[in-house]
Amino acid sequence: MGKHESLKAQRYTTDLLKIPGMAFDVTVADPKERIEAYLNEYRKAGQTKDEGFDEVFMREHISIVSATSSEGKTTAVFEMKASPVYTNRMGNMHGGAIAMIHDMCTTMAAAPLARKDFWWFGGVSRTLLITYLRPVRKDMDLVIECEVLQQGSRLATIRGQMRDKNTGALLSVAEHNKASINFEEVKSNL
Repeated sequence: MGKHESLKAQRYTTDLLKIPGMAFDVTVADPKERIEAYLNEYRKAGQTKDEGFDEVFMREHISIVSATSSEGKTTAVFEMKASPVYTNRMGNMHGGAIAMIHDMCTTMAAAPLARKDFWWFGGVSRTLLITYLRPVRKDMDLVIECEVLQQGSRLATIRGQMRDKNTGALLSVAEHNKASINFEEVKSNL
């Protein structure tokens, strides 16, 4: 395979957007309902033999509380319980699990800004900076607050904060920088 064919094989095609949970439903106008529709795609798909840990998280462990997008400010608030599946032997949520939660929640926070051919797919991570402030204990009720700080045609910056729902204590903060990717139209050979 030549260099040109190798690069072409690495490109993303529009057929990927048909996979449940890959694209935001831009026909849903209400910000909270759009995120809920995205989560429901994971739930409707059910368990698959090749699913990743993020799919279980999206299907079973996270819920949307609120979402807004007006006057240049876009936010989303999520809730979950620190399930034992995400904790280590000390009874604390694993740092990698916290990073995944921030990754998925900040991505969904950008859904209200999506439109056809503009961030209708949540993009890919460029950087994900997490600062862990306090331990997240097993079975702790959590609130994840997200705000889109900037979203341009190719790059976005989204902030996330994880809090103890009962005390309001700040547990971790995230800054997620994302890049939009282009999808090539799949051509039929028929």
